Amino acid sequence: MKTKCHLLFGLTALLASCTLTTTRMKDPIFIDSGKVEKELTSMVRAEHINLAGKEITSNGKTSTELEVAITNGTNVPKGDNERKSLEKSIAASVKNNLKDPNAYEKYTVLFVTKETSGAVTKRNWVGDVFSVKEL
Repeated sequence: MKTKCHLLFGLTALLASCTLTTTRMKDPIFIDSGKVEKELTSMVRAEHINLAGKEITSNGKTSTELEVAITNGTNVPKGDNERKSLEKSIAASVKNNLKDPNAYEKYTVLFVTKETSGAVTKRNWVGDVFSVKEL
């Protein structure tokens, strides 16, 4: 009987320590989507710019994040300080063009390098996360 009790206690402790996380899409709603597109393309030339909003719930606590992924940008600064400054400008532009500028708590800006050789695609990225208060 002791073995069953220890096993039940161990299983209960294991389940209690688990983190349950769910993510669902939360599309950004802009005042004028044409304006935000124009601003972004004036800041960085790229093969593709993708914006994806998320609502993440982890153990009952919900947070929101908007990710801006810039693929194969041609005028991305090489220096960390200059790149981070551009990332912050991009995040601020996106935030300021939202109908609700407080819709997201965090903004992630990623510069993605994508290379394809035959059937193999290789991706690398560099970026930063900004809180809504930083922008």
